[in-house]
Amino acid sequence: MSVPGILAAVVGDPAVAGLPRDTPLLSGGLGLDSVTVVRLLAEIRTATGVDVADLDLDLDALATIGTLIDFVAAHREQRHGGEQGDAGQQRGGGEQHGGGEQRTDARG
Repeated sequence: MSVPGILAAVVGDPAVAGLPRDTPLLSGGLGLDSVTVVRLLAEIRTATGVDVADLDLDLDALATIGTLIDFVAAHREQRHGGEQGDAGQQRGGGEQHGGGEQRTDARG
């Protein structure tokens, strides 16, 4: 589900999915309260795997609908690309460390 779709579901208003990207999520726009923001972030994490609150401590991503869409999209790409890259690095690093440990054991 898209971020606007998740937002519309959390708010309970399908029309929210069609709002412009520059619509503020908090004051001066949708006026989401803290409980709704928590629900929104939980739904985004469930649907996309992106934990906005963990990755954006200042919650700058919540400025507008567009900033939230862009933040989630960027971190979904990093998450998917990063998992593959990290796994390869961990395997390679583990082999090197394993080899180093064997040499240390052989000397001792």
